[in-house]
Amino acid sequence: MGQTGDQNSNDNVLNIQNDIDIRSKKKHKCTYPECHAMFAKPSKLERHIRLHTGERPYKCNHEGCTKSYTNSSHLKRHLETHNPTKRVFVCSHCSMSISNLHNLKRHCKLMHSEDKKLVCKECGETFNKKHQFAQHKTIHFGPVIYTCDKCNHSFTNISKFKKDQKRHEKAARDYVCTEPGCLEVFDKWIQLCVHRKTKHVTIYICDTCNKSFFSKNKLRNHVKIHFKNRLVLSCSYDNCNKTYFSKYNLETHVKIKHYGERFYCDICSMGLTSKRKLIEHIQRHYELKKKKKKKIQRKKRKDAGLPKRSAITKLIGVDLPPSLEKMILERESTIAKTETFDKNLNNTEIL
Repeated sequence: MGQTGDQNSNDNVLNIQNDIDIRSKKKHKCTYPECHAMFAKPSKLERHIRLHTGERPYKCNHEGCTKSYTNSSHLKRHLETHNPTKRVFVCSHCSMSISNLHNLKRHCKLMHSEDKKLVCKECGETFNKKHQFAQHKTIHFGPVIYTCDKCNHSFTNISKFKKDQKRHEKAARDYVCTEPGCLEVFDKWIQLCVHRKTKHVTIYICDTCNKSFFSKNKLRNHVKIHFKNRLVLSCSYDNCNKTYFSKYNLETHVKIKHYGERFYCDICSMGLTSKRKLIEHIQRHYELKKKKKKKIQRKKRKDAGLPKRSAITKLIGVDLPPSLEKMILERESTIAKTETFDKNLNNTEIL
């Protein structure tokens, strides 16, 4: 036992000494605040600083490709993807095809290296990913429950628990109206959007014709109609003298007038020349349906408001006061009593 203890202490001393030696070699330190990274070579420090500055000097020269990198080796690896006769690397363990050598090494280290695998101490089973290992541990120790202190919901998956926490943080965030002089605060973004549309509507008015618009872009397009030197587009078809100020309107005219394009109704398959007319046509369909659904009023009964009469007085033709009619209607029937009496009488005769 004493030897193993001494051996462990010696290993710890050697590990500490190795760490000190490695740190002493890293003389080039990053000068950015709150960054304590150190490197043994100036080139590695220069590559690290590009992560802070966002500089990517190594750019792909292939047409249509905008990829850029901080390292020349990364660019070289990327250029292999543009090579039509590029080499394919096959994993010797699982026969998986991989695009380059770097990814092959990373795949073998992650999937087939025994040092990096997570081993269960209870049953010895190995796992490549942390979430698989965490899910397996629930078999031996039961599930780990993560309870939210805001909604009291419980989760066995930590990713779902974190997603729930982010949802609460987002819900707690206030949405403040940025309009000057407005102090309204809302819990949801949609409420703020509705508030802006109803309370802070900006109207843009044309200086020439005083026509108003709710969008600056629509006003900008409208102002063009007042230009004296505005471009006029005429239809190129024979015997057609139509002219338009907008390319879209000219194209719509050609499609409908000369190509015979139509907007068809889904209800009656009728073809109309514009989308606006189609909308009006469909609205008429629904208006007709509403009219058909109206209930037809029934005719008023002849005896409406009169007191009820029994069938006996109607057959006899006698008019009795309403109180007597009510007594006749509410009387108890003696038919059932006479039937039971006759049955009992027959039974006694048989005996």
